[in-house]
Amino acid sequence: MHRVAFLFPPIVAGTLLLIYQNYEEWWAYLLMAIVADLILWSIMHWVVRTVEYLSGYAYDVQHHEPWVERVVHTETYTDSRGNTRTRTRVEYRHHPDRWLMTLNTGVEVDIASDTYHYYRMLWGTACEWINPPHFNCVSGGGGQLYGWSGVYEDAATHTYKGYYINYIANSRSIFRTEAIGKGDKATYGLVDYPKFGDNYLEQCVVLRSPTLKESITIDDSAQRAIHLVNAFAGEEHQIHIFIIAFDASVGITAALKQRALWRGGNKNEFVVCLGVESEDGETTEPRVAWCKAFSWCDIPRLESATESYFLEHRSFDIVAYAAWLRENLHLWQRKSFSDFAYLGIQLSPGRKALVWIATILLCALIAVIVYHTMTPPPSEYTPYEPDGFYY
Repeated sequence: MHRVAFLFPPIVAGTLLLIYQNYEEWWAYLLMAIVADLILWSIMHWVVRTVEYLSGYAYDVQHHEPWVERVVHTETYTDSRGNTRTRTRVEYRHHPDRWLMTLNTGVEVDIASDTYHYYRMLWGTACEWINPPHFNCVSGGGGQLYGWSGVYEDAATHTYKGYYINYIANSRSIFRTEAIGKGDKATYGLVDYPKFGDNYLEQCVVLRSPTLKESITIDDSAQRAIHLVNAFAGEEHQIHIFIIAFDASVGITAALKQRALWRGGNKNEFVVCLGVESEDGETTEPRVAWCKAFSWCDIPRLESATESYFLEHRSFDIVAYAAWLRENLHLWQRKSFSDFAYLGIQLSPGRKALVWIATILLCALIAVIVYHTMTPPPSEYTPYEPDGFYY
């Protein structure tokens, strides 16, 4: 239904052309309709995107020194005698220090100076002097680069957002998941996608359900282990791993509800739901009572292998599982979402409203432009003004 919006700008432009009868300027009406439809296409392309999480590891960290840019502005003005003249104004812009890291995925990430110095000292590699390209630089510039040491455990990792077209979202196909209300969310302790916290370079990937006992902890080593797997396997295998720990007492149904809440997960996600229990919560090591993994893979080999792994290894040891994952990523084959293109693109009610609001505003803009710039319509009555004299 939202595709009908493309018809409105041409209809409005054509109607105004007939009303104003500016047939010599027909091309202007056509141009306005085309521009409006291009804007609508861009809006629709934007609203159908779905966020996914991508990860990589840093090849290096860099420091770019401050520099000064010379910018020349040419202005045109009219003097007191009405003559048009030009004048030149020179501006000097100061650019401060910049610290960044370059990922294996080709992405450059701005980082804090403390992060730069931490990895520079951790890696202990030789300094490489660099000369970053700065256009119109008149002073300053230059910088230092420190490459990654090659030690897996010392790698700097980063997760960032990407976008793709999700044909399944909002579709009425058999792939559509059930709606999850606040009641189910509270009952089963479901979790939302994690945001980026104090560590602005990473998000939590080992998540704890509100149902999980406070005595069962998830330490930083578990997070770090999965961050490394995501970073080193993200580009090659196109995978992003989440692990969610529930209290075992809620049952494996929690995993099915979690899958529905996340609408099956994003195209590159591999989600492992674990039911964790501990007899007294203090002296007994937590153990995995049940496991359910999900993704969009056509053949769920990694899901089955993961569930078998936790049947054999009951200890709630994420670091050990991460090491096993690294050796078994060959079982993963990401689903190509272009296979779902036959479903078409569907929009949520909120996004449909956004498209229609944009359509109304664009049509109104066309009407305003025509009213203020085009030749007014001919008058229905033209008074008779005879030439010559009357006797």
